[in-house]
Amino acid sequence: MKPTTRTFHPSSPDALVTRNLLRIVEFGYWVGVVSTAITIVLLVPAVAFGEGLLTLKYALFVVGFLLFGVGSFAIQPSPRGRGPMSRLFAFSVDSEAEFGFEQWLQTLPPLEADPIVLDARVSRNVKVFVTSLVLLGISLFLEVGLGVGPA
Repeated sequence: MKPTTRTFHPSSPDALVTRNLLRIVEFGYWVGVVSTAITIVLLVPAVAFGEGLLTLKYALFVVGFLLFGVGSFAIQPSPRGRGPMSRLFAFSVDSEAEFGFEQWLQTLPPLEADPIVLDARVSRNVKVFVTSLVLLGISLFLEVGLGVGPA
């Protein structure tokens, strides 16, 4: 019996579900890689120059809080037709260019078989916002879960 290959029509329900699952996987990879990288980058000086996990906890909180502010403003809807004050605070971290690690993410399974074009991915604004929540969650876990705090 000859194996059959399954092809999807671009607008079929199966293709849409597959596309959305791949977007979620890419989103998870992006948030995980960025959160891990930030944590490692902050861990090195925290151990070398600070009090280890206590310094890491504070650094994660500060960076997470700053990214939360950036992400909060970035995910706001477009200010078209609103007053000049709302346009003053409008910005985005999305761009037309891919970062190097975003190209690398497309080589990981299951994305390597069907890479997602930049325009079809979850917005970088949303990714930055969720990354901030992950960093704040790690900081909270260090304090509440592991009991890291001032002596």
